Amino acid sequence: MKPTFLGFQTAARAMAASQASLEVTGNNIANANTVGYTRQRVDLNSISASGYTQKFAVPGASTGLGVEVGGISQIRDPFLDLRYRSENAESGKLDTILTGLSSLENIFDETENPGLQSELSNFTNQLQTLSQSPTSKDLQMIVRTAAQKLTQVMNIYSQQTDQVRDQQIYGLSNIVVNNDFNAIVKNIASMNKQIREDQTYGDPSNELTDQRNVLIDSLSRIANIKVSVTPDRISEDLAVDRVSISLYDPDTSTSIVLLDNDRYNTLSADSSNEDIRITISRSISDQNHPSNDITDHFTGGEIKGYLDIINGKGTYADSSKKENAFRGTLYYKSTMDNFAANFASALNTINGAEDTTTNPVTTVPKPLFSSSDGLAATPITAGNIRISSAWLDNPSYITTTKSSQSSGGSDNVLKMIQAMSEKHAFTKAPKDPADPAVTVFEGTYNQYMTGLVSELALDKNLNQNFANTSNSVLNGIFDSRESISGVSMDEEGINLMAYQKSYNAAARFLTTLDEAVDTLINRMGIVGR
Repeated sequence: MKPTFLGFQTAARAMAASQASLEVTGNNIANANTVGYTRQRVDLNSISASGYTQKFAVPGASTGLGVEVGGISQIRDPFLDLRYRSENAESGKLDTILTGLSSLENIFDETENPGLQSELSNFTNQLQTLSQSPTSKDLQMIVRTAAQKLTQVMNIYSQQTDQVRDQQIYGLSNIVVNNDFNAIVKNIASMNKQIREDQTYGDPSNELTDQRNVLIDSLSRIANIKVSVTPDRISEDLAVDRVSISLYDPDTSTSIVLLDNDRYNTLSADSSNEDIRITISRSISDQNHPSNDITDHFTGGEIKGYLDIINGKGTYADSSKKENAFRGTLYYKSTMDNFAANFASALNTINGAEDTTTNPVTTVPKPLFSSSDGLAATPITAGNIRISSAWLDNPSYITTTKSSQSSGGSDNVLKMIQAMSEKHAFTKAPKDPADPAVTVFEGTYNQYMTGLVSELALDKNLNQNFANTSNSVLNGIFDSRESISGVSMDEEGINLMAYQKSYNAAARFLTTLDEAVDTLINRMGIVGR
């Protein structure tokens, strides 16, 4: 027969379990709007009456000893966390790329303000006017002014492209890497240490775990990370969480350790070369990837978006050197440099004067355009192109005719006009100097610029569609995760009523036991008194 007061202990445990459930439910309701809060629940365990002494007990019916509170746990789905963080990295990359492309589009957009194509048309119109009166000093000065405005617009395009790139470099280095990424990793490491200490003393630290999860979610938007949580046994009866975070490259299945418990590595952006490189400063050794340059292993996150905009060379990338083939700032800068070099070369060639004193007749160079330093050996780019000092000093430096029979003809001006409207083969230097030049575009100058603007618009629209899709998927995963980890007021309200009833039932059980004991003690054995 069980002890008389054992039932009271069972009832008391039931009341304590119900009270704990009510308190946790109230805590859930109080934190319904708390960012990052994970719904909690009471872990209840049935207390068994079996044990060593039961081996020698008289056989018979045996019941348990009630319920005990095993702990308070969080309700999360690791698979949804993994999916959310993976999609968050993709969304962060696309949003960053979209911001960079929008800045570039503002440079080349001519819908509101006249740009290079407008100046090309103006230059052609002035040449046509000059062809009517090729000896007019005034018209020659107007043509020179139109050419000067044309070069200035190219200079502005190049400068503004450089400014966009500089802004992206600053954002990557000083904000995303130095401030956001390194600070988040440091905070996670600090929380890991505190959580492990709390768990060692029996505190689950659910609130700190929620804060850590928020930081991990923020980190997943910056880079493509992989989070691993494993039990770390520190004694026979106690295990605590071991949290490690790695930069995971799915293309090469490479994992680079970023954080392990309270130790962490930091990142930095190296801008000493043309391409920005991301390097890691190690406090945790990593035999799988000993190199400190981890640039090529970013496949998602804001860092990858910045790298694409900053380092992207498009068709000008050298695949043998693993250069970034995204169409970023370097691609559009190279495209404008190619335009300026081909434009200047064509007009300079046409303007060359004939030397009739030689046999056969030779052409004397008379460059209309040069680099800013005026040296023939310096390649002409969109950033340094200007009208030559000789043309700047003398408006008549432009060769209007190459006919030896006419001193006032305009045949050479007509060649320039024709050059402005005919197709040209725009080339780039080959990888091997012994190979012929590579043609990247064939068309008129206006078609070249129209193609550049259209290409930029298509890139932006394509990435906008990708970003919209990614954000939609991310929101869907977030809703699915919240349906499990978030607080539902309806569900918690139902739980309140259920736990209240169980508490009342346990109290009623206690009252019933009290009445039974009262009967046993005070009303039994009184016959014959």
